[in-house]
Amino acid sequence: MALGQKESDVFEIFPWNRNFETGLEDIDEQHRVLVSILNRLAWHFASDASELSTEHILEELLAYAAYHFEYEETIWNEAMGGSDVARNHHDSHQMFFVRIQMFKQRDDPGEETLMELFDYLTRWLAFHILESDRRMALTVKALRDGLTMAEARERVDAELSGTISVLVNALLEIYGKLSALTIQLMREKMARHRAEEEVQRIQNERLNKALEQQASEYQKHLEALAYTDGLTGLWNRNGIIRAVNEWMDAEPRSDGSGVLIAIDLDNFALVNNLLGEDAADRLLGLLTRRWLDALPCDAVLARTGGDEFTVLLPDANQLESRLSALKLTANQRFDLDGHQVVLEFTAGIVLFPGPGAIAAETILRQAYHILYRAKQEAKGGWIYLDAYEQGQHHARQMVLAGIRRGLEDGEFRLYFQPKVNMHTGEVAGAEALIRWQHPEEGLLVPGRFLPQVEHHQLNIQLGEWVLQQALKQMSAWDKEGMVLNVGVNISAVHLQSDDFTSRLSMILSQYPQITPSRLDLEILETAALADLDKAVQVIKDCRALGVTFSLDDFGTGYSSLSYLQRLPVDTLKVDQSFVAGVEGNDENLLILKGVIGLSRAFGKTVIAEGVETVTQGQALLALGCEYAQGYAMSPPIPASQLPVWVSNWQPFPEWRELRPGDITAVPES
Repeated sequence: MALGQKESDVFEIFPWNRNFETGLEDIDEQHRVLVSILNRLAWHFASDASELSTEHILEELLAYAAYHFEYEETIWNEAMGGSDVARNHHDSHQMFFVRIQMFKQRDDPGEETLMELFDYLTRWLAFHILESDRRMALTVKALRDGLTMAEARERVDAELSGTISVLVNALLEIYGKLSALTIQLMREKMARHRAEEEVQRIQNERLNKALEQQASEYQKHLEALAYTDGLTGLWNRNGIIRAVNEWMDAEPRSDGSGVLIAIDLDNFALVNNLLGEDAADRLLGLLTRRWLDALPCDAVLARTGGDEFTVLLPDANQLESRLSALKLTANQRFDLDGHQVVLEFTAGIVLFPGPGAIAAETILRQAYHILYRAKQEAKGGWIYLDAYEQGQHHARQMVLAGIRRGLEDGEFRLYFQPKVNMHTGEVAGAEALIRWQHPEEGLLVPGRFLPQVEHHQLNIQLGEWVLQQALKQMSAWDKEGMVLNVGVNISAVHLQSDDFTSRLSMILSQYPQITPSRLDLEILETAALADLDKAVQVIKDCRALGVTFSLDDFGTGYSSLSYLQRLPVDTLKVDQSFVAGVEGNDENLLILKGVIGLSRAFGKTVIAEGVETVTQGQALLALGCEYAQGYAMSPPIPASQLPVWVSNWQPFPEWRELRPGDITAVPES
C-alpha cells in the first residue's frame, strides 16, 4: 500500500474500469463518486475501523444519487424532451429510491438483508452504467449528429448488441462474486467479534485458576470458530491471512520464496443446480480431503468462499508440481448419488514477499485479482504475478501517482524544437515536447515517464495537456509578433479514444484566434493503430476542423507502407535512425534516398528528424529533402528562448551553397 493511502481507498467491491465510461465526462465523474460511496459502504461492513453508521452512508448514497439523477435527466431531457426513453429512465431512477428506502426500513439489518443490499447495489450500478446510461449517452450523441429519435435508437440498439451484452453479463457475474466475498468478510468479522468479546469477558472474570483454564480452552474453541470454515474444517479467510502473517514473521524471507494460490472451481454452480446444495457440500468435503493428501505438510489450505480455495505454499519451487497434483486429484471422478462429477479449476498465483512491505490482506487481494483476470483470459488454467512483475507494477504505480500529482501541481513543461528549411533558413514551425520538472529528480525527458502511461487513461490526459499548452503558447507568441506553427505528438491510444475529435474541437474553440491549420498533429506508434479504418475516419474528421497531420518516425515498423497508402496525412517525418547512418555509409544513404523518394511519390512533405551534423544536412539536401529538425540547428528549448533563437538562426554556409536536388554526391542505386 502506498504511503499515506487509506486501506478503505483500496478495498473495492466494485473496481472501476474504462468499460464504464459513457463518453460524457461529467456523468462519468459522478458515476465514480457513486462507485466510491458503494465501496465505502462495503468497507464499513468488512472493517473493524469504520466510524460511520450504515444509515449515514446510505443517506449519503441517496443524496448523491438524487443530485446525479437530476443532473442526468437534465441532459437527457434537453436532447430527447418528453420521449418514452427519457421517461423510462426517470422511472428507473425512482425505483432505485424505493428499493433503498425498503432496505432502510427493515428492522433487522441481518446478514440476509445485507446480502440482498449488496447484490442489488452492485448489479443495479453495473447495469445502470454499462447498459442504461451508456445507451442514453450514445442516443444523445446520435441526436447531436443529426439523427431522428427513431434513427438514433436503431443505431444505439445495434451498437449495444452482441459483445456489449456479453460484457454486461460477464461484469455482473464478477461483481456478484465480489459481493459474495464481501458478505463472507462480514460474516467472518461478526464471528470474530463475537469470539473476541466472549474471550475478553471470560478473561476479565478470572475468578480462579480453574476458571482461567476453562476460559483458555473456551478461547481456543472460539478462535477455531472465528478462523475456520464450518463446512470443510479448513482455515477461512481470516485463518489464511493469519497463516501468511505468521509465515512471514517467523524469519526473514527472500523475495518470491512463498506462493499464495487463489482457486475458483469452474462451473461449480451447475453442480448446485443439478444435484442440490447438500450434494455440492459433500463434494467440497471430498475435494478437501483429496487436496490435503496432495499437499505437503507445511502447506496451508483454506476455503475462502463458496467454491473458492486458497493455498499457501512455503516453497515456491514446489509450485508447478503441487498445482499439477491439485488438478490431477480434482480431475478424478467423484461419485455423488449415482452421478459422476469431474472438477476443473482456474487459479491466480502471487509469489511473495515482493518489493516493499505488503500486508497479507493485500497479497490475498492481489491473488484474487489475478484469479479474476485468469477467469477471463485462461479459464481452466492459471496465471501468476511473480516477484519481478510485482516490483514493476509497484514502480509503475509510483510513477503514475507522481504524474497525477505533477499534473495537479503544474510540474510539466513544454520545450520546443524548431523545424527549418536547411537551404533557405525558413523556420517552418516547432515541435512541442513534454518535460517533467520532477521535484526530486530534476528535469525528466519523455523516455523516463511516458512508457509508464502507455495504454493508461493518463496517456490521454497528458496528450490533452500538451494540446492546451501548445495552443496557449502559440497565442502568447502571436502577441509578441512571432507567428509559428506547432506540431504536437498524439499517441495511437489518444487518437483512437472515443471522443478524440469532439475533445479536440472543444480545445480549439478555446483559442479562436489561432487558425487550426497552424496546429499539426504528429501521429506516434502507428503500429499500435489497431483499427486502421477508425483511425482514417478520425483523421478525416479532424482535418475537417482545419488541423494538419504528420506521420512521425516514418520508415520504422512493419506497416509503414500500408499506413502511407491509407492515412490521409500531410507530412512524413523520416525517422532519425535513417538520418544518423548517412555519413560514410552508402547502404544507409541508399535507404534514405528510397524513403524520401517514396514519400515524395505519394505527394507528402518530408521532414528529416535527428539532424546532428552539417554533413547529414548536406546529404539530405543532396537528396532533395530541405526540411529538418535536430541538434545541428537547435536542441529542444524552453518557449521563452525560442523567439531569440528564431531571430538569430542562420543556416550553415555549406547548406546555403548546395542546391536542393543536386544529387551528384549521392551514389547511384
